[in-house]
Amino acid sequence: MLLWALLLKAALCAAVGNVTRDVCKERVCSCSALEGDLHVDCEKRGFASLQHLAGPSSQFYHLLLHGNSLSRLFPNEFANFYNAVSLHLENNGLHDIVPGAFLGLQLVKRLHINNNKIRSFKKSTFLGLDDLEYLQADFNLLRDIDPSVFRDLSKLEVLILNDNLISALPTNIFQHVPITHLDLRGNRIKTLPYEGILEQISGVVEVLLEDNPWDCNCDLVSLKDWLENIPQNALIGGVICEAPTRLQGNDLNETAETDLCPSKEGADSSLVAPPTQDEASDPGPPPTASKTSGVTESQSVGGGHNKGRPKARENWQLKTPTAAATGAGERETPPNATCPRPCACKLIGARQGLGVNCEGKKIESVANLKPKPLSAHELNLRDNNIHTVKKNHFRGYSSLNLLDLGGNNIKCIENGTFQNLSELRWLYVDKNYLDTLTADMFAGLQNLEYLSLEYNDIQLITAGTFSPTANLRVLFLNNNLLKSLPVDAFAGVSLSKISLHNNYFTHLPVAGVLDQLGSVIQIDLHGNPWDCSCDIVPLKQWADKLASDVIVSDLKCESPEEFWKRDFRHIQNDLMCPRLYERLEPTAPSKNSTFAVDTGTRSNSYLEPSRVSISVLVPGLLLVFVTSAFTVVGMLVFILRNRKRSKRRDGNSSASEINSLQTVCDSSYWHSGAYHADGAHRGYDCGAHALSDK
Repeated sequence: MLLWALLLKAALCAAVGNVTRDVCKERVCSCSALEGDLHVDCEKRGFASLQHLAGPSSQFYHLLLHGNSLSRLFPNEFANFYNAVSLHLENNGLHDIVPGAFLGLQLVKRLHINNNKIRSFKKSTFLGLDDLEYLQADFNLLRDIDPSVFRDLSKLEVLILNDNLISALPTNIFQHVPITHLDLRGNRIKTLPYEGILEQISGVVEVLLEDNPWDCNCDLVSLKDWLENIPQNALIGGVICEAPTRLQGNDLNETAETDLCPSKEGADSSLVAPPTQDEASDPGPPPTASKTSGVTESQSVGGGHNKGRPKARENWQLKTPTAAATGAGERETPPNATCPRPCACKLIGARQGLGVNCEGKKIESVANLKPKPLSAHELNLRDNNIHTVKKNHFRGYSSLNLLDLGGNNIKCIENGTFQNLSELRWLYVDKNYLDTLTADMFAGLQNLEYLSLEYNDIQLITAGTFSPTANLRVLFLNNNLLKSLPVDAFAGVSLSKISLHNNYFTHLPVAGVLDQLGSVIQIDLHGNPWDCSCDIVPLKQWADKLASDVIVSDLKCESPEEFWKRDFRHIQNDLMCPRLYERLEPTAPSKNSTFAVDTGTRSNSYLEPSRVSISVLVPGLLLVFVTSAFTVVGMLVFILRNRKRSKRRDGNSSASEINSLQTVCDSSYWHSGAYHADGAHRGYDCGAHALSDK
């Protein structure tokens, strides 16, 4: 009997535990009708699982779950939400979607899984979403995509994959998928073949391809032809060449096919060096500036008209083809020059420095360069298989002026690696897998002027990281995983241009960070999920003080929803931070006055200190000084008159008073028990002080 009772109790407990709660009836979430549609708002409720929750069973609704803790979705996670027609899962820290998680959501047409940590799309990730038309997965860590992941989404038209880590799309990924809008901006895509990809999206009306490291070679001819032949009313994002160096900055549409795919007999000009400061003063043919194009506007995927992303490096290039690009001053390597066997070498520049081009030679370590090109002026190691750069790899390369390590698999650069490269001016470490930057990493680079760290996995920058690079002028940190910058991040450097776009900044501090950019002439901040609340006010104030052309792009809000996709520079401070202005309103003299708040209070610590104009400060100080002078003169006159009057008084009375005070001082001194040689002096001071008071 006891055993049966225990079993019955366990069954009852299990039954109670499996009871689902209607999120609307039990007011677990906020449910309201907006424009005729029911919105089930479960934002920021701390949900880590949905197994014991259920949505309304009698009507369709939009399910909002952003800002929770749904880091992993298990099979049948949404089985009790079968009437949902759209699903929002943004900002959940979501990193894994187990196949079958979306089973039961056959009515969902829009799925938002952006701003999470998803690294891969597996074969059956979206199983069950039979009616899906719109998929937003931007700002994730997406690298790997299974070729068949979208194969059963026969109604998918809008696919947003911008700002991920995608280096290539698998063949036949869009087979049987009616894509009309495709956003691939801010990834690591170098080429996009026609066969197996472009040929399958013939009905596309919008494709956005900016901010990818396009490799403009023979493989990109088919993309150029495809872009030229799609309908004229289609919206197309620019394809800007990142490689080879001779075409860097060129627009693919304006680049001739003969330049993309020159004959093998043509001169190898893929390693074109920027002029050094010394070479720039040498006489010779003027350099040919790299080509730039203006900012284009395009319609954003999924709706309204918004500005498209500007080209990441517009007018930012320090790399400019010199006379070497046209053959002037260029000749083959002399017989006695040192050139590694897998590389191509030639003399370049006005001083005939040795250029070593090892691009795409499958080199796995810098140590494998034999014989070592120790006299190299420029060394191009782009697009190899280097994983680690060790401290001794560049020992002896004292003449190196340009080093290109981009497009490898570098995860580690040992501290002091560049210690002996005092002549290095251009360093490219882009398109790798670095996650942390420290000052020791850049020790020895005191003459460095240009540093490219874009398209890495950088999450942490320590204080003073760039202090060893005192001459650094241009810095690229875009397309990384940065959420914050430390105080003194840019201490010791006078940057002219910096790119921070396509990271994860919600705001940036001014004190100790942005206020160190006193020499900046261009800064790119677009593509970050700005939170347009009180914390953004100092950044807005800082931006308002800059010249109109310093910030080269828009600064669009990601949150709150009321400001979504609006440029926060055009939003009033009191709208973004009403509690600040509610507190200031009683003491504010007028609505148009410039507010200044005591920054010592914690609630207003995000505000910048008020600054007083010199034109007001100097006259004010002068007035205070003159007033003080008159006051002092008046007091002196008063004291002198009093002294003259005191001389007329009875001398004996004054002497007795002095003796009395002297006696008091001496007795106090003896009473303290602190007798020593300077006692008489102390008594004299005290008495003299009493006399002056009198």
